[in-house]
Amino acid sequence: MEQIPVLAQDQHNLNEFSVLHSRRAVQELELKDIKSQVEDIVDAKNECELLDEDDGDQIPLIKIGDAFFQVPLDTLNEELEESESRLEKQSEQLESHMETDHSRIQELKNLLYAKFHDQINLD
Repeated sequence: MEQIPVLAQDQHNLNEFSVLHSRRAVQELELKDIKSQVEDIVDAKNECELLDEDDGDQIPLIKIGDAFFQVPLDTLNEELEESESRLEKQSEQLESHMETDHSRIQELKNLLYAKFHDQINLD
């Protein structure tokens, strides 16, 4: 089989593919973590719906920095809503970046496979 020369542009494309592929793996882990946090917040919100202000000793503590504080139930619900909203926004941004990266990965795969055929494995 004939050896195909690897040009500087080919090496650049391979390096870009490698970086994007590695970044995608990290992003998938981040997205999984964010979705887990959102699920935890939804669970906490559901638990708070079962409580009322008279259950003062049963209201969960809220973590601010490294400390935990007892806050009114309304404040706790507001904090949970804000946290959920912030995480949802992060999730959407991350998914958008992942889609962009995936498109570029596919472009690079097509380009590199067109040149190197079965002499390269990008999977």
